[in-house]
Amino acid sequence: MSATKSSVESIDDVYSYLRSKVLRAIKKFSGIRKPSSIDLFDRVAYIWPHYIRVKDLGGRQPYAAFNPGAVVRGKYVEIFPRIITGYFWYTSSIGFFKVGIEDLLDGDISGPIESRIVLYPRLQWDMAGCEDPRVELVDNNYYVLYTALEPMPGRYHAVNAYSRQALAILDEDMNVLLRTLIGFKHDGKSVRIDYSKDSALLSREGNGFWMLTRPAIDEIAVAWRGYLSLDDYSISVETLDPIVVFEPWEIKTGWSTNAVRIGAGEYLVAWHGVGRDLVYRTGFAVVSSEGELKGLTEEYLLEPKTVEEYAGDRPGVIFGDGLRIIGELLVLIAGVADTGIGVYTAPLEKVLEHIKWLTP
Repeated sequence: MSATKSSVESIDDVYSYLRSKVLRAIKKFSGIRKPSSIDLFDRVAYIWPHYIRVKDLGGRQPYAAFNPGAVVRGKYVEIFPRIITGYFWYTSSIGFFKVGIEDLLDGDISGPIESRIVLYPRLQWDMAGCEDPRVELVDNNYYVLYTALEPMPGRYHAVNAYSRQALAILDEDMNVLLRTLIGFKHDGKSVRIDYSKDSALLSREGNGFWMLTRPAIDEIAVAWRGYLSLDDYSISVETLDPIVVFEPWEIKTGWSTNAVRIGAGEYLVAWHGVGRDLVYRTGFAVVSSEGELKGLTEEYLLEPKTVEEYAGDRPGVIFGDGLRIIGELLVLIAGVADTGIGVYTAPLEKVLEHIKWLTP
């Protein structure tokens, strides 16, 4: 595993070290993108909460079901939505249901859809919710990256919580084999970062994965890469590098989906830019197997436009977390307005045509 040489001398220097990386990245990558959008994706279907019945809860329908991870397996797309079953604490669980590929692409989806809950708050560090899963099949197990919300002292609501990246490994029957927070380390010492999320696995190397992730340093949200060791489920600070930054018309950026392999050593991933108008817009990036930025779209290729994407719990949002290639199509299965699920498709070739490739 290669790593960037670090000038960090002590834990006290870690934040300063990461701040300097953010400032260098903003200088290096700013100015590549434009404040414009191209309407490239077709809106195929919406899946609403009232379509869904949660088997574990006596067939109740959720208040909201959105921001789903997705896996293609056989003739089905397996969908892992973030499910809200009560608004007092606004606590999320992660569900599971599947839809036939042909039905999904034809937009032939209606209820009732039987779902089950596969991850729910049960530990101190995720008692305020399990959010926004990104799912990969690894050795026939499901690796689920999700945002774990730990309540702040004396608080329980999801907005009063630390958001940190967690990993759960589930077997084919959805039994939980492992559930852990992903930490950060320097020289074998733990470094607590209270806000980290929006992660995706890339290539496996040694006993770990290169990955995309988003720690927030001084509440500055940009999109990073790093190396996750499965020995202790931690990311080495030295391997962290920010690679997609916000532009002057935005307040933050982050990764929106899992990454899909498109060639030897190349992965495609969606990212979001949140404008100063508070609208989430989607672009795409190509990264190497180690997460180095190879290219990204100059314009956004998808933005909220319809009433369904504005008339919800959080207006103006289309947000992953599921990205898959089916035949010649790039299929984005995303949350809409923090309420329901949208299915969006575009020819993969057309998406790649809009990538601006960076010179080495």
